[in-house]
Order: sequence, then structure tokens, then C-alpha cells
Amino acid sequence: MSTSDIADNENELRVINEFLDELRDTASQLQVLLGNLRSHSVPADEGLATLKREASNLRSHAQGLNLPMIKLVTHRLDEYMGDLKAVGSAELDEIQVFVDKIEKLADGEHVSETDAPAVVRALPAKRSADIDFGKIEKKNVEILLVLPEKAMSRIVERELAACGYRTSTIRDGFAAIETVVRTRPDMVLASMELGLLSGIDLGNALAAMMPTQQIPFALFTSYEWGNPKLRGLPARAAVIRKGPQFGDDLAETLARFEIT
Repeated sequence: MSTSDIADNENELRVINEFLDELRDTASQLQVLLGNLRSHSVPADEGLATLKREASNLRSHAQGLNLPMIKLVTHRLDEYMGDLKAVGSAELDEIQVFVDKIEKLADGEHVSETDAPAVVRALPAKRSADIDFGKIEKKNVEILLVLPEKAMSRIVERELAACGYRTSTIRDGFAAIETVVRTRPDMVLASMELGLLSGIDLGNALAAMMPTQQIPFALFTSYEWGNPKLRGLPARAAVIRKGPQFGDDLAETLARFEIT
């Protein structure tokens, strides 16, 4: 190994250790904040704003580092916090689960690649502002959405939440590949347009890899079956069309893949 390689490795290790120190400090501060929110010694809106800000910061700081489980958990925490309008005792209990897990990971808890999907699914599911989850049967089914447009992803999330399904959203096709490999969702629903990659490219990449080739894949598009733009779509893939056909196509796709 060259001197420059050794220096690069030492620098990477230093950056990771600095981040882990920051992560421990932030998690400790969040534990205090959760306690203060439970005792009403901090205004709820102020506490919620702090939780959202810290969740977003942790997610962004973790993304460039080789810390797969921390990246996954901070991503899920940021998603969970994203649409919260208020924090009551139920929400505080669920946020506590995230913070406890982050503390353990920062302190060196090891999660094997085999166990990672179950660990991620054990985290609380994000809530939808438009759905009363108390009246819906929650299912242990997770669908990964690869949708760059936030407005569109919220529409799809609400539809799936109304059926009791868990969702997580990734905006980037390259990041989606890593996420699918590590979390093994029950289905992937990807937009046709993903930047450098298309949804068809993503579908073919997943179909070509042993760890992911059996995971159901659906393309979310405005194109009809038979359109030349859909040429190259994997044979097992489904098509869910935007517009008035969306609900029927989604129901048909879930039934076809036996996702209940």
C-alpha cells in the first residue's frame, strides 16, 4: 500500500471517528430534548423544530460516509420527522426508538448484512399527515419508492399508507440500488425518469443481481403498454400509469405480486 493510500485511509478513519463523536453528542442531546418534551418543559413547536433540524443534519452528514446502518437509520428518522405536524406521547415513543438505535450504532453495535432488513423494518413507520393510522390495519410490507418529485411521492405514499403499507422514498437511482440490496423491500416502485439512470435501467440492474432479482419491480410512468419508450423493461416488471388509471394499476400490481 502506497503512502498516499495510507494517508487516505487514515483521513477517512479520522472523519468517521469525528462523525461518530458528533453522533453521540447529538443523540445525547436528543435524549434530553425528548425528556423535556415529555415533561412539557420545552414548548412542543420549538422541540419539534429542533428534532426536524437535527434529523435532517444527521442524515446529510451520514450520507457520504461508509457507515451503512447509520445511513439507513438516519434516513428513516429524517423521513419520519418530515411530515410531522405535532409530537404527542405516541410520536415521542417512536422517535425514542430511532434515537436509542442511533446511540447503539454510534457506540459500536454491529448489525450484519443478513439482519439489516429486519432491523430497518423494526423502526417505526413514517406517518402520513392525511391518514388516520388508527383506523388502518398496518401490514409488515415495505415498498421502496424511487421517485425524484416530492409532490408525486407524497401522493403515492398516501395511497399506499391507506392500504397499511410501509414506504420509504429515495430520490436517486444509484442510491436506490444500495438501499434495495441492504433493506430487501417487498416491492420497488420507480419513476421512469431518474436522471442519469432511467427507471428501466434500475429495473434491469435489480433483475440482474442475485440478491435483488426476485424483488417485485414496478415502473411508474405516463406511457402506455406498447410504447417504444418501455422497450427493455424486465419481463417480470409491472407498469403503474399516472393519472386516473393509477389506483387500478396499483391494485392490480399488488395482487399480481401477491403483496397483501
